[in-house]
This record gives sequence, structure tokens and C-alpha cells, in this order.
Amino acid sequence: MEKEFYTISVYVDKDENMIGIPCGESDEYGIADIDKVVLLKAPYSDTQIENFIEEVISYCYTKKHNDASTLSTIEKYTKKKGFVNATADFTLLSIVKTKANYSLMPTFNDYEKGPLAIDDDERILMNPYKKGQLAEVIKDFIQVYVKANIFYKEIQELEEEKKNKNGKKN
Repeated sequence: MEKEFYTISVYVDKDENMIGIPCGESDEYGIADIDKVVLLKAPYSDTQIENFIEEVISYCYTKKHNDASTLSTIEKYTKKKGFVNATADFTLLSIVKTKANYSLMPTFNDYEKGPLAIDDDERILMNPYKKGQLAEVIKDFIQVYVKANIFYKEIQELEEEKKNKNGKKN
């Protein structure tokens, strides 16, 4: 049976690897992440990104949320206790698919509260979207929210410095 909406969480690490977690019904919460994890390792093509997103969506509602567990799916996957700790090394992208469109929302990682939605940067794509559109939005989010970390430039410069020093020793 077709659902009104499908929602997934996509966690992106600093190396651009993606962890996709679909939702399912929950007696306690209504809708919540289910114990299913899909991985996409970087590098990847636009087609691979879009196939990954559609695969994660296809797992929505395939099982119920484990209400008996006190740990979220991302906590189980990362083996870190506490949602804030488990998500600290990731940027969360929230994706909701309805009959009419896809809503993609990035988050900002608050070190006390965890991922917080950035409503101002929500992107809406028509369903169905044109090939490449979904991947373009996700790659844009990665550039802005993963790679534009305030320390990203400094980290890159230090890495370059290290390489240069090591190169001169040889």
C-alpha cells in the first residue's frame, strides 16, 4: 500500500561516505528510524547517489521501529552512546518523499543538541525529478555543510604543509 510520505536520514561523514536509514511505523513515536542501514562509499557518480537514495526509500515501512530499544539506529551503527555523540561526526540530510515532491533539508550539528534542521535551505524537487537533479542538490549540500566546515580550510592547509615538508626531506 502506498504511504503518504517516506522519510529517510542520510548521514554524511567528512570523507563524503553516506549512511542511509529509512523510517517505519512506531507504536511509541508514530514514525521513526528502523534498524536498517544502507551504505554508499565515496567516490560515487550522480546515478549512484540517486540509486542509493531510492534504495533507502524503498526500505521505508518494511519493518516497524524497535520501540523496545533505547538506542537509535545511528547509535547502534556507530557504537557510540547517545544520539548527540553518535551524530557528532556526520552531517544529517533529511529527505521526505511524497506523491508530489521530494523535500531535502540539511542540518547544522549542534554539539549539545545534535542535528538541527536548517529550514531556510530546504530544497523541493518535483516527483518524479529529472535525472541528476537529486544528486545535484545532495552534492551542493555536501559542499556547503560538510566541506565548508569552519576548520576545513585550515585542516587542508595543514595537510598540504605536512606533504610539502615530507616532500623536501626526500
